[in-house]
Amino acid sequence: MRDAGDRFGEAGAGVVLIGLGEPHYAAGFCAERDVPHDCVVQPDRSAHKAFGLRRGTTGELLGPANWAPWLKNQVTGKHQGAFGQGDPAQLPGTFVVDTGGIVRFAHRGKRSSDVAKVEDVLAVAASLGDPS
Repeated sequence: MRDAGDRFGEAGAGVVLIGLGEPHYAAGFCAERDVPHDCVVQPDRSAHKAFGLRRGTTGELLGPANWAPWLKNQVTGKHQGAFGQGDPAQLPGTFVVDTGGIVRFAHRGKRSSDVAKVEDVLAVAASLGDPS
């Protein structure tokens, strides 16, 4: 998502990363990785729970399906890290929510490396039109 920042703006979409933990961790995470989006944290998992994101099992977090994506990120310098130093078992999710609060796209990760395809998210965001 980070590398497609301009494309989200062109689609009329705003992006917010929601992590777990303390605000200073979010600021450091986003600054170190040059994230062009808003980064917020919440310590109680309330947003994650509201969107139906669950905590993963050991296999979902550390299994073989995660090794190749993890290695690719290490080689390309896109190191994965604890966003807010919160719950390392929290599985990821990606959602497109329209200006009326309706979820138009939902991807709930089945393992720690299971993230939505940027092209899928952009297609939905672009279909909603410019909110202004």
